[in-house]
Amino acid sequence: MSGQRERIAAIDVGSNTVLLTVAEYDPEVGLVVIEEGEDQPRLGAGLSATGQLSEESIRRALSTLTTMGDVCKRHGVRRIAAVATAAVREAGNGAEFVDRARALDLPLRIISPETEAALSYRSAAHHFPGGKRQLVADIGGGSLELIGATNGRVQLSQSLPLGAVRLTELGSPLGGLRDHISRGLSGPLQLSEWAGSTVIGSGGTFASLASMALARRGSPAGPSVHGTVVSAEEVERLLETLATLSPEQRRLTPGLKPERADIIVAGLAVVAELLRAVDADAVTVSEFGLRDGLLLEMVGLE
Repeated sequence: MSGQRERIAAIDVGSNTVLLTVAEYDPEVGLVVIEEGEDQPRLGAGLSATGQLSEESIRRALSTLTTMGDVCKRHGVRRIAAVATAAVREAGNGAEFVDRARALDLPLRIISPETEAALSYRSAAHHFPGGKRQLVADIGGGSLELIGATNGRVQLSQSLPLGAVRLTELGSPLGGLRDHISRGLSGPLQLSEWAGSTVIGSGGTFASLASMALARRGSPAGPSVHGTVVSAEEVERLLETLATLSPEQRRLTPGLKPERADIIVAGLAVVAELLRAVDADAVTVSEFGLRDGLLLEMVGLE
């Protein structure tokens, strides 16, 4: 490895999933991913009811972070950016969780909704440059981040409590769930002003959507779903089908990771209502998101 190259890592501690990307940066080549890791400790499970992270979910998340820290050491990572989002941000014992994570020698910090949105947009703008009018949506377990930009200038940045885990815990039938999401998207956002925008979706819900859509089309499974365009009609058909199945039956759906079977309906309902709100006929899926934004920030790339 040349002296100019550096191993760096980004960790995203979300409400549902903890994600790791280890990358190598060379000024002449850019960022090259070395290894990625993912686990679903469901840190935000039960948070809406108790206002606290459960000890069980904390232990699962800390175990995951321990493993990820070992991966970073094995790869000789010199710098780590580790951030926590909605669940830790909202929990009464979120600061305590951060302290316990830092005891593992991980520099975890809680980021604001505005910072979270900015990092997601940085990633989208990097991988989908030149878009005149873009609306970036990142669906997590606890929140939906929306970033709207015209000619690269951000004009909308909003965090809404419309995450897949949070919505699933409402226990509402699909009709009631969609009404709830529609109300959450209405009001001061004035999303109708973003009609005609290119909608870009990142996060596990969108990646699952792309994988399922490709499977339904009979397309061969590839290593990446990045750049897949899924029509609003396909979203509606998938949502309608999955809503009639039990979580056990959904686990058999081609393209869907079994561990997402219980929250995918809520996630797709957000996608469907968002596309309806901006009168969009499709969404373009990005496999990059918050972690990628962190890596770009670490090395000073736009």
